[in-house]
Amino acid sequence: MDLLEKAAVQSFHRHRLQDGHIKALGYRDESSQTRRFEAILGWGDMTNFSVLDLGCGFGDLRPFLLSHFEGTVYLGIDFLKEFVEEANSKYGDLPQTQFFQADFMTAGLPEIDCVIASGSLNYRSENSLHPWQSISRMWEIAQRGVVFNLLDQRHFGATPLLRGYDPQEVLDYCRQLDPNSQLYDGYLPDDFTIYMHK
Repeated sequence: MDLLEKAAVQSFHRHRLQDGHIKALGYRDESSQTRRFEAILGWGDMTNFSVLDLGCGFGDLRPFLLSHFEGTVYLGIDFLKEFVEEANSKYGDLPQTQFFQADFMTAGLPEIDCVIASGSLNYRSENSLHPWQSISRMWEIAQRGVVFNLLDQRHFGATPLLRGYDPQEVLDYCRQLDPNSQLYDGYLPDDFTIYMHK
């Protein structure tokens, strides 16, 4: 994403901050966020894993992971300052938890077992390679695997800011990196999740 596209994303979320926690993150309601998080669990056991939450928002994935897996080391990254500040305020005191404001594509990052992206790859970009570059970057950083969700273009009407993807096209790309990549859908009408393992 270029600077103007990032600015549009920041403006979108800052404008929605006044509408409340879930709306600021772009979710319809808490249930849709929870269902996406539950779909992430299908990747497998993350006990004692280090996890990078790409586009962590307010960090809500952190307590969700803690309620399912012991010993996770969590790093949340987001380029929106307000999100990182709120995440630190809410969850910064949890064990083995850190939040940073940075651009995932350019930041120097430590070795991570699993990279997770929930909702953070749905933004439009004039760079047609952006989604594929993001997936490749996640795969490159992850030591054990990647799990991410995207909007399903078959059911999601595109907006000036957000876009959907063809699940089969995404799966085909991921299988160039991990031939055993899996697609999971049906948990929400307009969303799907990809599981990749090393």
